[in-house]
Amino acid sequence: MKFGKTIETSAKELPEEWQPYLIQYNSLKKNIKGIVEELEDTFRTLNLPLPLGETDSGEQSAYDVNHGNRSMDTCTDLETMTTTGMQLPEVVAYNIEKDSDGLVHPVIIVKIRRQPSNRRERIIELPDIAGLPKNTSIMLPSLANTDDSGSAESPAIENSSELEVDATQASAMPMPRFVDSTGDDDVFNPGAPLDTPAGGNVLLESRFVEGAEETQVTVRLQSDRMFFVQLINYIERTRTFEQAYTQQYSSNVNSLGSELTFVTSPFKHDFQIWREIFRLYMDADVWSHAEGDLRPTNTAKEGQDRFSKFTQHIETIGLAGQFRDPLSAKLLVSFYKLNSELTYMKLLQEMNELATRKIIKKHDKRTHLIAKTQFPQLISFDTTTLTRALIYTVYTELVGVVPQINDYMCPMCLNIAWRPLRLECSHVFCSRCVVKASRCRMFNCPVCRSKDAIYRAGVTNVDQALLNFLKLYFPKEVKERQRDIQQEITEEETGIIKSMQSRGKPCIIM
Repeated sequence: MKFGKTIETSAKELPEEWQPYLIQYNSLKKNIKGIVEELEDTFRTLNLPLPLGETDSGEQSAYDVNHGNRSMDTCTDLETMTTTGMQLPEVVAYNIEKDSDGLVHPVIIVKIRRQPSNRRERIIELPDIAGLPKNTSIMLPSLANTDDSGSAESPAIENSSELEVDATQASAMPMPRFVDSTGDDDVFNPGAPLDTPAGGNVLLESRFVEGAEETQVTVRLQSDRMFFVQLINYIERTRTFEQAYTQQYSSNVNSLGSELTFVTSPFKHDFQIWREIFRLYMDADVWSHAEGDLRPTNTAKEGQDRFSKFTQHIETIGLAGQFRDPLSAKLLVSFYKLNSELTYMKLLQEMNELATRKIIKKHDKRTHLIAKTQFPQLISFDTTTLTRALIYTVYTELVGVVPQINDYMCPMCLNIAWRPLRLECSHVFCSRCVVKASRCRMFNCPVCRSKDAIYRAGVTNVDQALLNFLKLYFPKEVKERQRDIQQEITEEETGIIKSMQSRGKPCIIM
């Protein structure tokens, strides 16, 4: 399926009010045809071969000898250029410039170098040939017989140059001027700019470098400029929509977070249900990778598939049906909606990025003007920063409202850090693990290796605020941890008694 059809099919997945902010690929594709026509007409009028774009080495130095329907004529022109001392165009450059007003101006620069000669040249104004019959031949006097005083001898017929001009183009385009150079090196003589029939312009400039004449032809195509103006307008319009949407999305997230704070109070029945929902949401890695760095997933479809599996799992285990507060059910629907909008935003950005890359590639292929390396420097097209900011907002304002037990684990036993001891290096461990580490003569912090951090820890290091927090938000886990610790202490004491009995020593208590 062609990309134009693909993007039309994918656009149907977006809400109807989002579809106008897609880059109109088919419209831009039609404009490329006009660029090709203007490019061929301009280069044909200037008797220049068309550029072939990048060579194997990546340089824009190839030329199309057989462009249009004038393959034989062009070959003749090139042969004439060679026999008269004029070489093939040496350099062709395609630059996309940006002025102070932010407008882009694509420029094609062709340099032609004439072999050194002793001939002196003078300005020859071509007559106005408008109205003459088509393909009228004009005899130009040769410049080879000019003496040192600047006067030209009577030209001979055999030394004349014949310029064949299409009179149908003459009325729409002024004739060029041949620039008279004094013969001094590095003398720069600009010619008059020429307007192309499509609204662009051509500037011919000549100068002498090391005794050889170098002519620079600067071509500005109107259709090419309008192509990039239209593409940038699409991108800027989408960016404006994204900025407005981001503000609205953040406002909706903050509003939902405020309501969640009420229903997720530790004194509410729905608190435990919401904590389980958000735990499953984190485990599903809907919008982040397993590393937990909140990097957006590769595609919008991948995120959508993960979110669908998450919602199906919630329905399967029946968590939504356990809510007692009707507001919780409504907030869960709003949470689903925010995640769906994230999918739409990611899809919109992916489609616009792909459409931009495809249309630039099509432009370069059809026109042989390489813009793929320059256009990204003019306007940035970032599809990750905005999505990452929205994902971060969801995680901090919504998921972070309900504390998760994974954030309060002891690094040593990987259980809840009950009776937390905050060492002088600020790392937190449960008191039971600190006691065990001291018995094993592990006096440094196991995390940062702070010297004697465990050795100097005592009752004063108990984080009372964190202890109260754990009792409030994790009462079930705290009771289980207390029971495990007590059982572990009992087993240690029983083992000590048995070991003493095995050595024949009576129990000091009994």
